[in-house]
Amino acid sequence: MKRWLLLALLMAAALTQGETLRVGIEQHDYYPYYRATLESPPEGYCLDLLEAFAEHEGLTLELLPQPLNRLYRNMLDEQSLDLLFPDNTEWARQAKADRHLYYSEAVVQIVDGTMVLANRRGQGLNNIRQLGTVRGFTAQAWQPQLDAGTVHLVETQDLHSLIRMVVRGRLDALYANPQVVRYQLGQLDMTDNDLQLDPQLPLTYTSFHLSSASRPDLIERFDAFLAQRPDTVQRLKARYGL
Repeated sequence: MKRWLLLALLMAAALTQGETLRVGIEQHDYYPYYRATLESPPEGYCLDLLEAFAEHEGLTLELLPQPLNRLYRNMLDEQSLDLLFPDNTEWARQAKADRHLYYSEAVVQIVDGTMVLANRRGQGLNNIRQLGTVRGFTAQAWQPQLDAGTVHLVETQDLHSLIRMVVRGRLDALYANPQVVRYQLGQLDMTDNDLQLDPQLPLTYTSFHLSSASRPDLIERFDAFLAQRPDTVQRLKARYGL
């Protein structure tokens, strides 16, 4: 038997029915896509999808919320994780260095955009001087302005803080996913009328993927699950209004 085929068979057999699938989750509140914090149990569309995948494969899902820098260290150096979520080929390039990772098909497509007070909507780039984002996220669409120094980036630990700063006039805008902001506004007894996406300001489209440093077989099995179970994907999206 050829060596590569033997290796593939051994990897495929490494997680048999009933064994534990260890998935490192970024420790962050990005509901309704996912929430993985120390204060509450993991929940959200993406995590339900991972649970459905584990059930389909006969595996026990173990979600391990961790800070982003620790996730990459645990997967790349310590190899204590089977999978990492969310990930993208464009993220954390320095942390990944020249290491090779395997990526799944997109778990979900999202848009990150610029949110402003309703009365500032449509005023254009020149009215944005102070832009907020959650620490650890990259305001990719604003990079030209940040590099030129025409916009100053303010980072906070959570989205609630950013929303309050915009409402109080301490920030001109915040950069985040509109659906996540919409949910957080509800938690603060606010509505879409308080903070709105400005389509004339920078935005970017991106996607969440599963990644793995050592388990391409799991990535392939997950991709097959997405292709074979579109009904499950749509049902879960509907549950979370996505």
